[in-house]
Amino acid sequence: MRRFPVCACSTAHLPRAEHDTIDRLIQHAPRRSGRIIVDHPILAIEAHQYGFWVHLGFMDDWPERPDGLSPEFWALLADARKAGANWLSFDGDEPPSDRFPVFAAVQGEATGDAGESVNAATPTGKITIRCSACGSAEVMRDAWARWDDDAQDWALGAVFDAAFCEVCEKDATLSEQPLGGSQHTHP
Repeated sequence: MRRFPVCACSTAHLPRAEHDTIDRLIQHAPRRSGRIIVDHPILAIEAHQYGFWVHLGFMDDWPERPDGLSPEFWALLADARKAGANWLSFDGDEPPSDRFPVFAAVQGEATGDAGESVNAATPTGKITIRCSACGSAEVMRDAWARWDDDAQDWALGAVFDAAFCEVCEKDATLSEQPLGGSQHTHP
């Protein structure tokens, strides 16, 4: 058995376009002997429950940033490699670090150039979250909070991907809908 150094990074640090591309590759990846084969042109990627792993060995052949990777993505990979890691795990449950830019927030929000939160779901930015199966708004997600001495209140630290619908009484897939638009309600 060998041990490998790993760095963990929030998926929020990955530029949205690259995150979406990798998610699509994982979703449409063929399986061989139960293993997902992710066909990225540069990276060796292994999917996991909350994101994916990137093997950093390719950097031996690519000492400079390849055109297919953004400078922000490359900076994350290079930082992990510099730290001695062989793998970098992009994990949706990992809290963001203040060392890197944040490109995505919870449930359809993106961060603008100046760092402000920009919601691309509707022109007004207001959405509702519903259960994809039954349309109910009675949905919840796990999260963690940290006490903030200055605010004298709990500050949300991270919201996890797992969701539950109280109407269906099972794990749920959530969907975003414009607030005030056509919404499903459960009778």
